[in-house]
Amino acid sequence: QRKTMKKISSSSISFFRLSFSIFLFFFFSFLKAEIRAVWAPIWDLKTPGKIDSLITDAKNHHLNQILAEVRYRGDAMYFPQKRDSTFSNSEPRSYVLPDSLFDPLEYLITKAKEKKIEVYAWVTTYVITPHDLKNISRNHLYFRHPEWITADFLNRKMSPQILEGAYLDPGIPEVRKYLQNVFLDIIRNYDVDGIQLDYVRFPGVKFGYNETARRNFKTQVKFQDAESWQNWREEQIDIFVKNLYDKIKTFSPKTKVTAAVISKPKIAAERYSQNWMKWLREGYLDEVYLMAYERDNVKFQAIIDSVDALHFNKKIVVGLRAWSNGCSYSAAEINDKLKIVKEKKFAGFALFSYAGIIRCHYFPKLKIK
Repeated sequence: QRKTMKKISSSSISFFRLSFSIFLFFFFSFLKAEIRAVWAPIWDLKTPGKIDSLITDAKNHHLNQILAEVRYRGDAMYFPQKRDSTFSNSEPRSYVLPDSLFDPLEYLITKAKEKKIEVYAWVTTYVITPHDLKNISRNHLYFRHPEWITADFLNRKMSPQILEGAYLDPGIPEVRKYLQNVFLDIIRNYDVDGIQLDYVRFPGVKFGYNETARRNFKTQVKFQDAESWQNWREEQIDIFVKNLYDKIKTFSPKTKVTAAVISKPKIAAERYSQNWMKWLREGYLDEVYLMAYERDNVKFQAIIDSVDALHFNKKIVVGLRAWSNGCSYSAAEINDKLKIVKEKKFAGFALFSYAGIIRCHYFPKLKIK
């Protein structure tokens, strides 16, 4: 009888433990906080006072994540190789910093953690120049490696004056290695909660014809036509994202790896070689932040419905426009879109940008929580 009671008791304990584990799993899954993020460009991180205001506003208005632009155009809003020099990183400090001793990223992380706000290192990937080259020094990457800049079909180097600035060519392995080292150096030396890749794409179909890139394509691809060229371009971005993800997770598995992406998957892949659906499907990223900046509610709803049909909602944070010239775009229109996003149960939302919110006095009227 004692043996029987012992067996029953052991079974009951095992059942209890299993039930409790399942309960905890679903309980904490349910409690997983909705991401409520804001993008903070470099100009909002220039001084301690600006960062203090950013954190205060984020806390007061129920935001729990700051996407801090710490690499603007091949420069640093931090100190490269601050404590650990494992990964090479010779990028110059950003020209916007008035104080040569101030470390915006370290200051932000310290202050934000006190308020339980996550900090992601937002890094511009392939774009490396501002429009005005007077703002960068002669030791900048643009001048040190001009052979890495992408080119058009006629082999004309991309001008810094067009689009967002001059891009590095994704078809060059040395470019991938360089960028990987810079981003790994940031994560190695700073206690960020995540990293966000921006402009992780080609500038468009017109570019990508750097001599080295073309030579690599001809060497690597046997049957060369328009389709194989498109596939090869896409593969160059895929390789970079996957390798970076794997490297980050080897020494910092809790660090989230994300990307800001073009909101329409077909356009993203075909025009810019940014196949973010593949990245999510094959586990190259933890989340994508959809740049759904439409003002019109009908167009915005159409984008959200099409993405909702892909069944990746828990890995998608929806980026919302929070700026306008002359502040003609109202807080009520932003609230309409917040409601749509919440109804579809996405991972959360991100507002672009903090400067736009402040300029147009949106915060008091936004229904964030």
